[in-house]
Amino acid sequence: MKSPTEILQQILKFCQLMLAALWIYQGLVPKLIFQVQDEQYVWQILHIPTIYIGWMISLSGIIEIFFGSLFLLFTHKYVHWLNILGLIGLFIFVLFIYPNRIYQAFNPVVMNSAMISLSVIALWCLGSLRQTTPE
Repeated sequence: MKSPTEILQQILKFCQLMLAALWIYQGLVPKLIFQVQDEQYVWQILHIPTIYIGWMISLSGIIEIFFGSLFLLFTHKYVHWLNILGLIGLFIFVLFIYPNRIYQAFNPVVMNSAMISLSVIALWCLGSLRQTTPE
């Protein structure tokens, strides 16, 4: 039977792995592999010249893959706080450029709230593990 500490560590690892997978997927598939039209629209709204949009999409994909990789390399509360704040910021940005997306299928409300929830659970695990670890 697993101890409470082992269970918390297992939950934390799962949260870390899922956040890594989601960020890496989001950077790889719609940005690096397919460069979907929605990603192009984001950069057009920011008045980026058309010639640079492909590069900007690729760069944002690489940044998302890098950020996702942080969850594989580090287990620290600051990575999760950065995730929470970043996702809130991205959600607000999406509200301004795609206000009708928040009520459609596969919308940013679902994805962002799920990813934020994983970070909140990870923060709870980190806090509990810190309390149970002798100093």
